[in-house]
Amino acid sequence: MKKYTPVVLLMALSTTAFGQFMKKERITVSYTQPPTIHLEEGMGYTSSVILDYEEEINAELAKAEEEYQQALAEYPEKEAAAKAAYDQRYAEYEKALEDWNSKSSVGKIIEKQVLENSKPTPPSPYYPPSKPYKRQVTHQKLFNADQLSSTYARVEGLNQDPNGVKIEVHLFGFENNDPIAEKKEYVKVDSKTKAKSTYYKSFWKIDYRHSMTLRAVHPNGTILFDEVPNSISDYKTFTSAEEERSYPSTNAQTYIDQLQGKVVEENLSTIQWLINDKLGTTTQKRNVEIIYVKNKKGKYDDLEYAMLDAKQGYDMLISRPDDAKGKLQSAIDAWEAALAEGDMDDKKARINKKVIPDVYKNLILAYTLIGEFDKADDHYNDSLRMGFRNGDENDLKEINLLTADLRERYQK
Repeated sequence: MKKYTPVVLLMALSTTAFGQFMKKERITVSYTQPPTIHLEEGMGYTSSVILDYEEEINAELAKAEEEYQQALAEYPEKEAAAKAAYDQRYAEYEKALEDWNSKSSVGKIIEKQVLENSKPTPPSPYYPPSKPYKRQVTHQKLFNADQLSSTYARVEGLNQDPNGVKIEVHLFGFENNDPIAEKKEYVKVDSKTKAKSTYYKSFWKIDYRHSMTLRAVHPNGTILFDEVPNSISDYKTFTSAEEERSYPSTNAQTYIDQLQGKVVEENLSTIQWLINDKLGTTTQKRNVEIIYVKNKKGKYDDLEYAMLDAKQGYDMLISRPDDAKGKLQSAIDAWEAALAEGDMDDKKARINKKVIPDVYKNLILAYTLIGEFDKADDHYNDSLRMGFRNGDENDLKEINLLTADLRERYQK
């Protein structure tokens, strides 16, 4: 059995009495996020997706159709000319055959032997000229604009109204640079002979984009926003899977065809987010932590109960906002009381420098999500004077960003 000196025993008891072990209850909170642009009460919207590049494609298709119709109109004359030419050749054949038959037998023998002339042969059977066909116009993928609009240009919280805000999303067409077939050199070692050998893996590299713009106009003619998001206008790079060969086996066009649909879906998802960030009232989800102290012998009952109240309150933010606020206020009161007794300089204090930063985090988040932005800011500003560690300061800055964003949205 180990024996402890009085000093060691005293240190062990001190650690047991005053050591705090922080625990984190991780949950996902759903909360309501207002838009950054507030419209008049009852204002609705109408939206459309416009394929600007379709005009050029339609012009080329129309040209192909025009060429085809022109060829159809000219075909009877062309066929008649071909038939007339054939009839002339056949008449010439019949005349030659008549002349040949009219010659004396001796003459025929002489001609065959001397002139190596033989009996005239008829022309090949008559075949009319090939009928006109419409040339195929190869073009990039065309999408169903109405379907895209109903999927990606909706505004949450607003009703559709032809007299409301007019939202337009313009698509300018798929672009890609010439695909590049690249290869990498690898070395493998034979497990038995240890001999080294070189082999190659190849893949396609394709730079591509589909530029789009987003525009919203108020019924009074005011432009609410008109944007070309950088994440959409910039080129992206696609890299195919590596194959153990010196040149890719798949045609690059296969990937280009796939990218045309993929980039439209990705870009319009960004557009949808922008529309609702600016005009929609949305439900957002955020992963949060409610921090408390591992409770020993009831010493931290207040912080554990506050965690349970906060957890219950956060779960009800959307479905029962008034009840949620009551539960969160109960948690806030407990955290405020704990903060009031906090002592950054006394390691033995119940609420010491190990606990205080997390109490601030709990408070600022809770005040923010019940809309008490001034109190959240006051606590954040107080925390800046406390000299917390960088990790705690960064956590508080992140919560403060949420506070600032929601304050701006609610107070417009």
